[in-house]
Amino acid sequence: MRLPALLLTGVLVLACSPGAGASDHIVIGQSADLSGQHAHLTRQFLAGAHAYFAQVNGKGGIHGRQIRLATMDDQNDPILAIQNTRQLLQEDKALALFGYVGWQTSSAVLPIVNENGVPFFAPVTGARIVYNALNRHVFTIRASYVDEYSYMFAHFSRIGLKRLAIFTDHPNVPSHALLQTMIDTAGAELVTTVSAVGPSMEKMAGSLLRARPDIILVMSISPALNLPLIELLRAKGYRGYFYAASLVYSTLDDSRHKALAGMIVSQAMPFPWKSTLPIVRQYQQAMRQARASEFSHLGLEGFIAARVLAEGIRRAGPAPTRNKLIAALESINEKNYDGLGYRINFSGSNRHGASHVDLTTITSAGTLAH
Repeated sequence: MRLPALLLTGVLVLACSPGAGASDHIVIGQSADLSGQHAHLTRQFLAGAHAYFAQVNGKGGIHGRQIRLATMDDQNDPILAIQNTRQLLQEDKALALFGYVGWQTSSAVLPIVNENGVPFFAPVTGARIVYNALNRHVFTIRASYVDEYSYMFAHFSRIGLKRLAIFTDHPNVPSHALLQTMIDTAGAELVTTVSAVGPSMEKMAGSLLRARPDIILVMSISPALNLPLIELLRAKGYRGYFYAASLVYSTLDDSRHKALAGMIVSQAMPFPWKSTLPIVRQYQQAMRQARASEFSHLGLEGFIAARVLAEGIRRAGPAPTRNKLIAALESINEKNYDGLGYRINFSGSNRHGASHVDLTTITSAGTLAH
C-alpha cells in the first residue's frame, strides 16, 4: 500500500511522479508498518524524523536540495516490505533506505539492499540479524538487544535479583548460549525459559511461577500475549519484577498500568522528557516547532536518525550517490561530529554507531520514571 511521499516542509503533499523534480529533491525511502499492530512504533519514530527533516528543508535543504521521505506501508509483512523496497529503489530512485521497523521486514529486504548497494540506515530493531555480521550497507544508531540485556543482567545482580526467568515468542533474541554467558557473567541464574509456542496461557504462567523467579524477562514481542500473561501472573500472586527491553515495552498498552507497575524497562535512547542533554533539548524544540506535543523514546530515535543521516548526506557532497553516502557515513565519529550528548561512532569496520542503554521504570500511573 503506497502512501503519499512527504515533502517535509511541514506540509503534506502528493508524491512527485518517479523522476520528476529529481534535481530538486533527495529521496529517502522507507517501508514500515503504518496500519498493522506495530503502526504506533512507526508513527512515533516518524514524528521525530519529520521534525528534523522539516527543519533542514525550512533552511533550504542540503546543498540546495530538499529531503523527500517516501514512506510506504508494509503492515509488518515481509512480502510487502520487499515489494515496497523494490519500488522505492527502482521507481523513486531512493538514495538510502531509512527507519525500517522490526526484524522480520529488515531481514527480508537485506538481500535487496546488498544487491543494490544502498545504505540501510537506522533500522528500528536490536535483533542479531542486523547486528551479528558486518554489512557495509547497514548502519545502526541504537543499542542491540545484546547491549540492553548485558546492561540489565549486570544491574539485576547489583540490586540482588539473582533468579531470572524468560518468556519469549520469537527466535531473534540472542541465542541461548549467549544469554547464558551474559547471565553467568552477571552472577545470576536462569531458572526457566518458557516459550509461547504450544502451551496455553495457564500452563505458561504455571511454569513461570513454579520456577520462583525474582524477575521475569519478557522477550515476547506479541502484545496479544504479553499483557494477558502479565495480568494472569499478577492475579496468581506473583509479586516479583518484570523486565522488558525497549522495543518489547513499546508493544505494551500502558493504559493497563496496574499490572505493569514496577516493570523495569531498558531504553536505547536518552530520556526524552528530561532536557539535560543538548540532543534532547533540540528534539523537544523541533517537536514543538512541528506542533507535535507528545515526546517519546522512539520519537527521539527518529530525530537522531534523521540528524545523522542528514550529516552523511551533507558530507557526500552536492551530487551524492549511494557509494558516496556510505563513505560519508563511515567518516562520522565523535571526534568530528557533535552528537550533542549522544555519541555516534562509525568507521570502515564498524557500522553500529551507538550502544547507549538507559534505565526506566513504569509507575503506578502508567508513566515512565527515569
